[in-house]
Amino acid sequence: MSTLVALCPFPLAAQSGAATQTASLRGSVRDPSGVPIAYAYVSVADIRAVADSGGRFHLTNLAPGTTTVVIRRLGFTPKRVGLTLMEGHADSVHVILSELPFELAGINTEAATSGRMADFERHRVNGQGIYIDRAELEKRRTSRLSDVLRRLPGVRIVSDRSGRALLRMGRSSMGRDCPPEFWLDGIRAQFLGVDDVPVGDIEALEVYRGPSGLPPEFNSRMTNAQCGAVIIWTRVPG
Repeated sequence: MSTLVALCPFPLAAQSGAATQTASLRGSVRDPSGVPIAYAYVSVADIRAVADSGGRFHLTNLAPGTTTVVIRRLGFTPKRVGLTLMEGHADSVHVILSELPFELAGINTEAATSGRMADFERHRVNGQGIYIDRAELEKRRTSRLSDVLRRLPGVRIVSDRSGRALLRMGRSSMGRDCPPEFWLDGIRAQFLGVDDVPVGDIEALEVYRGPSGLPPEFNSRMTNAQCGAVIIWTRVPG
């Protein structure tokens, strides 16, 4: 299955007095039938984003010129799309990802998994959070993350008016209603719900009920560290 790419430039507002303007990139990620792929990971150089529930993403402060966009999602074949970003413009790119076959003989993901788990193990040694690896997740025998978290001390699962599960930290100094921040593979995932990522997609999980013990690389980029954080490390396709 080929990747469909549409690149359309739109002028950005002029920045008076700026010698150099950056570029930005908007886009969407879908499967071959046109269904949006939620929470796909999109990166250009060292700038990363997570697609929302509609498969949409937005990257800003990009360097103009020829570059490569990398898009990946568990269960789909990763794609690398080459394009040229124009200075002072907002470009758009629309990508179709093909689903991976059910069986993937000969694919070795041990190195990729080890690299991803290095941060998790470092945090587990030095941190003060709750750490759950893949073996422990499999023992829970559930597809919903809320079922994994609801029995943890200092963690509460409540419901909104539609019955959607919400995660709250009960040991916060900010009051009873204290939603933590979610991170996917080191990327802050705003608007992510506790059950938006299936347990089958998770390799490891870190839960911090407040700022104590929170790794500095996350603490420095959070707006409400008092409410804690849930750091999800996803499984490598294959």
